[in-house]
Amino acid sequence: MPTDTAVLERALTVMAICMAVQTVLCVSGAIAAFVAWRRASVALEDAKASTEAQLRELRVYLDRMAARVDDISDAFVRTTATVDGVVDDARGAMGMMRSSVGSVASVVTAPRAALAMGLLKGFQMWRKRRAAQRVAAAVTSEL
Repeated sequence: MPTDTAVLERALTVMAICMAVQTVLCVSGAIAAFVAWRRASVALEDAKASTEAQLRELRVYLDRMAARVDDISDAFVRTTATVDGVVDDARGAMGMMRSSVGSVASVVTAPRAALAMGLLKGFQMWRKRRAAQRVAAAVTSEL
């Protein structure tokens, strides 16, 4: 019987040591899980803060782009309005010139006036051609 008691005593000692090791492992696992949970929550808060900062930066960038697009579209609208005004002025001028030419044509119907107008146009064309030749000669002499 003493051997049975000694074997039981050793078995109980081994079991006690194993339970102590198991308890230490469970406690250290719980501590590690708690530390991991804290680190994960801190990392999640940091990620959320950095994401919010990035979203704020993106919003500022998009607002600047929208302002630039608005400025460009306003300039385009102003340019379009100006061109529309110029076209209207040109139409008005063409209408006035058409009526002026009609009244001048009705007055200038004599052959002398037609001859004078032809000579004037020919003289103007000759002057333009001479000016173009002078410019071309100046350009070739500079090269």
